[in-house]
Amino acid sequence: MRRAPAPRRPAASEARAPARPAAGRAPAATLERREPPRRPAEPREPRRRTGFVLVLAFGVLLAMGAVLVVFSGAESGTAPAAAAPAPAAPAALPAAPVVEPAPPPGPVALTPAELARCPATSVACVDLARHTAWLQRDGRPFTGPLEMLPGTDTFRRPPGPDSSATPAGTFHVLRKERNGFSTEFHEPMNHAVYFAPGGIAFHEGSLTTSSNGCIHLSAADAATFFDTLRIGDGVTTF
Repeated sequence: MRRAPAPRRPAASEARAPARPAAGRAPAATLERREPPRRPAEPREPRRRTGFVLVLAFGVLLAMGAVLVVFSGAESGTAPAAAAPAPAAPAALPAAPVVEPAPPPGPVALTPAELARCPATSVACVDLARHTAWLQRDGRPFTGPLEMLPGTDTFRRPPGPDSSATPAGTFHVLRKERNGFSTEFHEPMNHAVYFAPGGIAFHEGSLTTSSNGCIHLSAADAATFFDTLRIGDGVTTF
């Protein structure tokens, strides 16, 4: 009986070459390569804080350096340079002199003729023409002469039959009213000393506007006449 031939073994030269991958396909190792993980972005706030700290530290160093310079200058006896002086202000112009108005002329001294016209028995004397009045004792003046303004003719009746001007003559103090008031002319008559018929009196009033027969005195002089004159004292007007 015939035997079947044994299978043939390939020769060493006929050994199979390793299989090549198909065109267009990457090796397995290439498919398995991965990119490295990305680091997360750092926040900006720490960087800002770091910059602020650096600026602050630089400012502190500058300040310390300035202090050291000042101290070193003080120890060595040299002070830091002073600032330049400010420009001087322009000189002020001299003020114009103030011209004060001349005071009004006051009453002049009494003349022997005036003294002779007022009897020594009168305490109050009035010169109607020169607008002066004074007080005396036994013919010797002790107050005045003072400025006064007599009444003028206003053609009112009374006080006199022909005139409302202050009458001339010798009279006596009739009454006194510290806070007098004219019911006829509706005007105050402070420190009024009545001495003639028709309500003629010394009292406080204007020295530029005449009254209706009364004699105007300043406030101070009217008070002096009121305090000095007594009921019955003589008054002479001329």
